Amino acid sequence: MYEEKGVMELDRQLRVSGQEHNIYPVLRHASMVNKYPERWVVKEHTADTYVLYALDQGEGYALIEKRMLQEAGWTSEQLHAYAMENLRKLPFSVKSQEVGGQRIHFISPTDGYAASRILLDSFLAEMDQKKQGDSLGVAIPHQDVLIVADMAGEAGAHLLARLTYDFASKGQVPISVLPFYWEEGELTPFLVVTHDSGTKIERK
Repeated sequence: MYEEKGVMELDRQLRVSGQEHNIYPVLRHASMVNKYPERWVVKEHTADTYVLYALDQGEGYALIEKRMLQEAGWTSEQLHAYAMENLRKLPFSVKSQEVGGQRIHFISPTDGYAASRILLDSFLAEMDQKKQGDSLGVAIPHQDVLIVADMAGEAGAHLLARLTYDFASKGQVPISVLPFYWEEGELTPFLVVTHDSGTKIERK
């Protein structure tokens, strides 16, 4: 199984220098970053999620710490550029199906970086252009799946919210239980709220 391996479990002399082709971005919930605010190299993503960086070890990966970046003499911008370049080269397929009258697309390659594809703006822009509904929704419930939804009305948003929660409860590395609207390159999380008069969509 492809899994995250903590740096403490690996050689303390682990280096990123010379490993430029083995670095990838990963998504994590903000609670993890807030727990160790000085440890990881991070980039803001949404109010609830951050981009971290992984040094791929073949059957797993180690999250890159600030000390490793300093030892390599790299900037965080250089690290991000290496990670994104490598991510763009990874192949993946899209599995689509009709669910409750909505068109749902699942991206779930076994390379450990499925959710990271939410960072591929060109891919999401392409999916947005192809949509037949009135909005595009995306979700990263855990690291091994990205869900893209061609949503028609509030019914589509409700369905994506249910799928996101269900997938998040089953993933080994949960990321976000909230789905997002994707609009012109911007991610806006939303929540389905139940009231006495019914349900409504609240943007966060």
